[in-house]
This record gives sequence, C-alpha cells and structure tokens, in this order.
Amino acid sequence: MKNIQTPFLKILILSGAIFSYQFAHADYVPAQLSRGDSLFAKKQYTQSFELYQSLLQSGRYSPAMLLKMAYIQEGLGSISLSLYYLNLYYLASGDEQALSKMEELAEKNRLQGYENTETARIFFLIKKYSYYFSAALAALVVLLVTLQYKRKRNELSAKPFIIPIALAIMLLALHVNISYESPMAIVTNSNTYLMSGPSAGANVVSLINEGHKLKIKDKKDVWLKVEWGDKDVFIKEQNVLPVML
Repeated sequence: MKNIQTPFLKILILSGAIFSYQFAHADYVPAQLSRGDSLFAKKQYTQSFELYQSLLQSGRYSPAMLLKMAYIQEGLGSISLSLYYLNLYYLASGDEQALSKMEELAEKNRLQGYENTETARIFFLIKKYSYYFSAALAALVVLLVTLQYKRKRNELSAKPFIIPIALAIMLLALHVNISYESPMAIVTNSNTYLMSGPSAGANVVSLINEGHKLKIKDKKDVWLKVEWGDKDVFIKEQNVLPVML
C-alpha cells in the first residue's frame, strides 16, 4: 500500500476520535474493533480494513471506524470507496468537515452529486431530530384531545378543537410516512454505462467513471432509475453502493 498523505483526513480522524465508543447496535466495544484500531495505529491498513469491513457487514460500527475506512481507501487510490465511507461517516456523526472533504474530492476528480451541501445539512438535521418532532406532534394531539374532552364534560362546545386536532394528526401522519431525502448511491465501477431504459438493449446515455453520487428514484429488477443532470437514466445495481447505515 502506498504512503497515505491526506492531512485533511488525518485531522478528521483526530476530531472523530470522540465517537470511537459510540457503537451502533452494541453496548460494548468488541475485541475485533480494538484489534482493528491496533493494526491501524501500526499502519497495517489492509488488515485493519478487513476487520472494520467485517464489523460493518454485521451492523456494528463507530463513526471513527468509518472515517478510518475512508482514510484507508483514499490511500489505496479508491476515490469511490473513500467517498462512500465518508458519506457513511457523515450519516453516523453529522461532522460537517466530512462534507467539505467530499466536496474537495469531488471537485478534484470532477464528480457530480456533491454540490448541495446545505441541502445535505438540512436533511441530516431533519432525520436526526425526526423522533423528537414526531413525539412533539403526538403530544400535541393528546393535549388537544384532552382539552376537547374536558370541554365536552363541562358541556362546552368542542368545535374549536376539531380542526386543530385534524391538522395535528395529518401533520404527524405525513411526517412519519414522508421520505425527506431520496436514497443515494456511489458509483463504484469505472466505465459504467447509463442507459435510457432498464435494459441492456436501451440506448447509452453516458459512460461515467467511479465516484459519482446518484439519487435513486426507482428500481426495476437489476436496474436502478437514477438522476443524472436533468435526466432520468438507468444503471445496473451491481455498479453502485447505496449510501445507508
């Protein structure tokens, strides 16, 4: 593995250390993670990455671990995988430095899909506090229903609460069911075809390299309908990695 000289990611790794023990779906830090960190510290990057990848595949990860995976892949020259793990790190931590790093890599490699960082921040905050917003709306519904019931018991008109209750219920249902952000995917293969339809016999719209981030709009068999510029095109599912934890 060639020498890794990425000062920005080194800074990110140091700042991300505070997340080292925030482990998803686990109440303890497995020995496997400690072993991976030990190998990483010794610059045995390939071996540490294999351990980290095994943990991630089992649904266990820490933000610091994801950041180290991005660091390793950039050092190996895989921009697409480095961007993929940076995206996962941002989802896990909300660290805005990751957005800046992704913008930097995308601009350097002329990649699309990383421009609207402000939109990404907004959607992250909505997703982060979605539970609290749902709880607040549910509490509002309970409060309004309680007040309506008390008015009825006191033989007062409950009509003033009918519309607010209906609106609160509608907002709660909408918030719970709406998807605030379309799923995204990173192209991981070079010379990937974007097609006009979900078929190998469709017209080729473009030939793109790895690293582009695409918005997924639909799926049909092995084909994903994605957004490319101002067009809807199709790409084989095997050529991308979905950005999700």
